[in-house]
Amino acid sequence: MTFSTASPADLPALQFIESHQDYPWSEAQLASCFGEGYRVRLLWQDNLAVGFSICQRVLDESTLFNICVLPACRGLGFGKLLMDDLIVEARAAGDSAIFLEVRASNSEAIGLYRRMGFEEVGRRKGYYPTVSTREDALVMRFSLDKV
Repeated sequence: MTFSTASPADLPALQFIESHQDYPWSEAQLASCFGEGYRVRLLWQDNLAVGFSICQRVLDESTLFNICVLPACRGLGFGKLLMDDLIVEARAAGDSAIFLEVRASNSEAIGLYRRMGFEEVGRRKGYYPTVSTREDALVMRFSLDKV
């Protein structure tokens, strides 16, 4: 396993991984994450991009916008590796906390975040679109003051 910081040249790999999501981001949305303050990381296994994370740093906080792992690689600990990488990078940057939003129905991701030490700090009603309605987002926070 290796990590790399992604560049716009990696958009095809990001788009391929993202295309397997139920509600995938567009290429334009992914491309917009290469601006000031963003950090896009790719996780590689045997020269294949298997996952990525996108976060933005503002002042002394990071916000995780997207984390994604190829379906065939889920359940193998790659999501945890991506989260560990995010925490190490945020701590090194001097951040005090990491925030994220997650679909209330995404029990796998919520379980991972809780195991990593994230705590629910709020809820955004009707935040995410679905096929026929809208779904709440849980707002979660990880304190980097924790040892």
